[in-house]
Amino acid sequence: MPAAPADAVPRRWRWAVLAVAGAAVGLGLSYGACTQDDAFISFRYALNLVDGHGLVYNPGERVEGFTNLLWTVLLALPLSVGIDPVAASSALGLGALALAVVLTGGLAAAVRTSAPGLAALAGAVMLAMDPQAALEAVEGLETDLHMAIVAATALVLVRELRPAQVAGASDLPWHAHLGSGALLGVLCLSRPEAPILALGLHLGLLWAPPRREGQRRAVLRRAVVAAVPVVLVLAALTGFRLVYYGELLPNTFYAKTGGQAVERGLGYVWVHIVDHPVLWGIFAFGLARLRRRPVGMALAGAAVLHLLYVVWVGGDFKPTGRFIMPVMPLMVAVGVGGVLAPSPGLGTGSLRARVLAVLSLVLVVRGVQVDQVCREWAAVRHANLESRRTLGLFLQANLPPGTWMAIHSAGAVPFYAGLPTIDMWGLTDHHIARAPIVGMGTGMAGHERSDPEYVFSRNPALYLPEDRMFVLSPFQLEVEPGFPDDFLDNYQSLSIPIDGRVLNCWVRKGFLRELQQ
Repeated sequence: MPAAPADAVPRRWRWAVLAVAGAAVGLGLSYGACTQDDAFISFRYALNLVDGHGLVYNPGERVEGFTNLLWTVLLALPLSVGIDPVAASSALGLGALALAVVLTGGLAAAVRTSAPGLAALAGAVMLAMDPQAALEAVEGLETDLHMAIVAATALVLVRELRPAQVAGASDLPWHAHLGSGALLGVLCLSRPEAPILALGLHLGLLWAPPRREGQRRAVLRRAVVAAVPVVLVLAALTGFRLVYYGELLPNTFYAKTGGQAVERGLGYVWVHIVDHPVLWGIFAFGLARLRRRPVGMALAGAAVLHLLYVVWVGGDFKPTGRFIMPVMPLMVAVGVGGVLAPSPGLGTGSLRARVLAVLSLVLVVRGVQVDQVCREWAAVRHANLESRRTLGLFLQANLPPGTWMAIHSAGAVPFYAGLPTIDMWGLTDHHIARAPIVGMGTGMAGHERSDPEYVFSRNPALYLPEDRMFVLSPFQLEVEPGFPDDFLDNYQSLSIPIDGRVLNCWVRKGFLRELQQ
């Protein structure tokens, strides 16, 4: 009977990890239905695909306004049988969260092989106790799925490296990393920045101190072979994009970039550090402890390179740190591996126990504080979801199907209204995505482009403003800065009572008469 691998987790510890994963799902469920508006853009693409219009936001307009191809296509499956996208995305997200927790435990065990059970449980707990990861699971986006694929890729890579870590083992074969390379290809279907993680993993391996002459060349050869699946996937994606959308890159690349926003990105990372002091502390400690091990350098290389990318693009507008979340399994594994490794500074068992107790206390206390912020955010998102669903269904019931409207938050309202829509932030609009940004890095991350002159040259019947759009009382709207000089000649402010609330919007003059004809 073959011996169990060094990082095999004993059965009792596996049950503990599964219980922790279940607790993470329970935490996610406790936030309720709080799907964020951007998720409905993916839902609309998926629904149009199911309805035979293709991967488009507006039928007849081929614009790649999403950054999560795999997630969008997966959502098309439940939508094709009539399952509500809010419920479907939450179920997929929670399943991905549970998988990420289990895989993170396995990754921590693989990094720290002499105590795999304890390492697996510690790694799983670190991720499962993060309220932000649980909240992201029910907000309708691909974040937790992407994180789970990252964890799976890293786990496969670490296991591929195992023979080389055994004393006296021969060097790895040239195709050793084809398995992790295939998963990196899948990762590229999940998010467009995935190649950064692939590059970071293998740069870390190259950076690790070689054990003998010529080892770096062998590492480089294996990296080149591992890149083959990634290159094939990227080539196929690029070919599809050029043929179907006529663009080399997604429209969202142009909409969300336009220069560096390092200052905002540094602030984004700092907020995550404040929210996760234990994670960042043990990651730094583990990085110092594992810097001479290829496993540690590979995981740290991917994490650090991705974090530099996040700083460069300026982070995200959400308070959940979702741009950092994909590399949290890597940070957890490096941290757990470093803390549990034998250390001269933590020589006695009692001292180590006291250190772990303090870390656990900080983790719990800070987790409770972050959870409160997450619950406040979830409550706002829930109210936003309910109000925008009500508004969208009202528009669907009372306007002709071909009525064009313009809106900034082009998610829930257009999805439920089913009307052709001009996305005023340009995520799904080819022209606005290429409009200049004034003061890049000072506005809301990823939502800084606009071109009102262009929008109203298309004569939408309705303009739904971002502020005071659907509130409890009528409000006389004012013309916003940058709007055309003749805007008031063509549009009038209108307040419409809907189910105890009021829609305050701009309506093209003469449109109401058109409805009555």
